[in-house]
Amino acid sequence: MHVGHSPDPVIRNAVKLVVWDLDETFWKGTLSEGAVTPLAANVELVKRLAERGIVSSICSKNDRGSVADALQKLGVWDYFVLPSISFQPKGHSIAALVDALQLRPANVVFIDDNPAVLAEAAFHCPGLMCLESPSRVAAQLGSEHLRGSADPELTRLAQYKLLGSRYDQKQASALSNEDFLRQSELRVEIDYAVEPHLDRVIELVNRSNQLNYTKVRIETDADRQTLLADLKSFGFNAGVVRLWDRYADYGIVGFFLTLATLHEYRLVHFVFSCRIMNMGVEQYVYDYLKRPSVAVAEPVANPIVSLPSVDWIRTGSRAEVVHRLKRSKLVLIGGCDMLQLSTYCSMQSVEFTNRDVRGLIKRLDDPFFILDDPERVRQSELRPLIPAFQADEMIELHAAVREADAVVASFYQMMAFNYFRGRDGLMVRFDEDALRAMLASEQAIWFVRHFSFVELSQDERHALVGRSLVRLSSMAKPSSRIIILLENVRKLENNPGERHLRDLYNEFVKRQCKRLDNLTYLDVNAVISLDWLWDDGFHMHRQGYYELAQAVTEIIEVSRSYVPDLS
Repeated sequence: MHVGHSPDPVIRNAVKLVVWDLDETFWKGTLSEGAVTPLAANVELVKRLAERGIVSSICSKNDRGSVADALQKLGVWDYFVLPSISFQPKGHSIAALVDALQLRPANVVFIDDNPAVLAEAAFHCPGLMCLESPSRVAAQLGSEHLRGSADPELTRLAQYKLLGSRYDQKQASALSNEDFLRQSELRVEIDYAVEPHLDRVIELVNRSNQLNYTKVRIETDADRQTLLADLKSFGFNAGVVRLWDRYADYGIVGFFLTLATLHEYRLVHFVFSCRIMNMGVEQYVYDYLKRPSVAVAEPVANPIVSLPSVDWIRTGSRAEVVHRLKRSKLVLIGGCDMLQLSTYCSMQSVEFTNRDVRGLIKRLDDPFFILDDPERVRQSELRPLIPAFQADEMIELHAAVREADAVVASFYQMMAFNYFRGRDGLMVRFDEDALRAMLASEQAIWFVRHFSFVELSQDERHALVGRSLVRLSSMAKPSSRIIILLENVRKLENNPGERHLRDLYNEFVKRQCKRLDNLTYLDVNAVISLDWLWDDGFHMHRQGYYELAQAVTEIIEVSRSYVPDLS
């Protein structure tokens, strides 16, 4: 299925600028919490892009001086243009950066490991190409969209630096983030049963710095016992803070412990994950607690009260308002868009999607991932050497499907041409970029000696999809639903050939659903608003995934209420 918006693994426009997040993206670790581990491949990637005339910038919630020191040690600080290093919302910062460098969002790639941040950036900068990992860029260096123009003297970099020096970044700092937050429908729940979540609470207290206003660490067993005693003592009141919105469940993001006596009402602990920075959650909870006194342990990213008001968050019980689909155990099989759907609809999901193998992508939307015998795969001497599914993953799939309340599958990529048969007798479908990378590497000769291309007709590829659906149907428990997504056929006016292929695929899937009682198709064309589709219908805004999740919910709810006539 190709109806995803962000993040999309395929770069589809000429790239002129790559904007990097730093923590857990450019390097491993969080700079504000201690030492980070440099990733040499990313340093080299920035330099290679610059030599092609493709410049890099930064959008990171960090201390500018610390970042500059770290990047200077790596010899790469001067390769970044107009770095945005502050604790301002990233969506506005990126929009301001793109405007300052006089670029179109469609020619800018933003890399960040946090899907919520990518969504925020896409909301404020429509058309931005969003990726979750630098490996997505590295894997596509051979693409025409990353070819750039040879610039060994780095003249393009110098030009953009001059352009950046003329821009006043303060323009970005005054922009409001409230429009995005209001449409996100943020919900907070205060859970006063702290002990079941004690490990998460201690992790927050000890690791968080930017939004840890008290910084009273819990580092020893004695500290832990003191906290446990306080939780049961008169005058103390503690709670964990959960957060979710219409798109995602962020889980436990905060913790507080107050002490109320005749003489004082104060915060002993008040800490939040930096993942929810600039959402106003800390101020909302502080107001909810009626603003106890607090000795703030500097430095912090922003004051507890930094906004005139926080009117975009509501308190609620997850038991009352959490999405119904979160009750269900889901298995999702397909491309990376299944990860997006999973984020927005279930806390009990297992995803079998694209996975990384030494920097290359292996596809799990492969019919033989479902059809093959795991033991044959385990015995193959070739399988560990290629980016393809392994026996343990097949066994994991079988177990997950047996336990699932529903399986959601997106199999249109099974219609691709890149099928190969190895000398071990096993068939496999390779990711196009991974295949290209292997053939351009030292592994090329070995690969062509051990694998041969298998030409499959349209009907034969349809048959593989059909066999996969039959096998999933037989693996699932009787009450489970197998939900197969049809392909989007809208916004394809300029690509009638692709429209025809998708129409043929959709009609085939509909016929398969008539054959199997527990198989249901979901027509994305009927349940997702056209407003959320992007560029030729291949991608969509995250609101589209929300609508898709609602449709999946309805199918599951209907199947739960349906009682077959056994008379």
